[in-house]
Amino acid sequence: MTTEIIRTIIILLYSTDFSFVRKHFMVDGLGMKRIESRNNPIIKSINGLSSRREREEQGLFYFEGVHLLEEFLRAGRNPEMVFVREDVVNKYSVLLEKADCEVYEVTASVYDKLTEEKAPQGLFAVSRYLDSVKILDDESVKELCGNCLLLCDLQDTGNVGTVLRTAAALDFRVMLCGNCADVYSSKTIRATMGAIFTNPVYIAKDSEKAIEILRKQGKRVIATALTEKAQILGEFEIAETDCFVIGNEGKGLTENVISACDFTAIIPMSGKTESLNAAVASAMILWEAKRGRG
Repeated sequence: MTTEIIRTIIILLYSTDFSFVRKHFMVDGLGMKRIESRNNPIIKSINGLSSRREREEQGLFYFEGVHLLEEFLRAGRNPEMVFVREDVVNKYSVLLEKADCEVYEVTASVYDKLTEEKAPQGLFAVSRYLDSVKILDDESVKELCGNCLLLCDLQDTGNVGTVLRTAAALDFRVMLCGNCADVYSSKTIRATMGAIFTNPVYIAKDSEKAIEILRKQGKRVIATALTEKAQILGEFEIAETDCFVIGNEGKGLTENVISACDFTAIIPMSGKTESLNAAVASAMILWEAKRGRG
């Protein structure tokens, strides 16, 4: 038995600092590398993804937490890389083995530079842009089957993510139009609770153009806005291909967008409140459409 093997056995038997053993001898069997410096080029590059511009240039985004990584893998996807805080490597070893990518073990200090969470679980994944998020055009619209909800200039990441989650539950497609919150923002991803990984999402820079494309496909587009001739949700029949349009949290829909639609509709309210949160209003519309089509 060589001196080096004996030395290794002694450390394994007597070391109380398992992370020391892992760092110097094991590399975890997960093929992971270790990063100890907050100034590591990889860490600096990933930090840059907090910028929408950088995400778009690199075609990469990130998300955190056990649930999101589980949902991501369950959807049959593989991340580009995963960072795991050194104190939870053993806890999540089974999950990490399922991730067919580069895995980096990082110190608590390094992880603190990555995370945006107040109580992080110690898992941080980076992925390529999703093939299920598509730019709307005359070709991609042909894949858009069934009902669709258009979000125009909805800027709150929590609202956008919540709508995406609700739409996935009720089998609706969602289109983000105009100046919406970025679908790849970590806050949006978190609010979807993983629905973004399975449910198609369409992106359209021009709301009016998007409505025009949908109407050319024979779809009826309904603006949710209080107008003189607005119909009441629940009092008209909703077809399986109808599309609804939700406006900005504060300003609602522009006159041009409303004019581009087939007609307007409102959610009946008691009059004790002036308006509803965009995500709540969307959920009510989605449910009414789901109920109407059985």
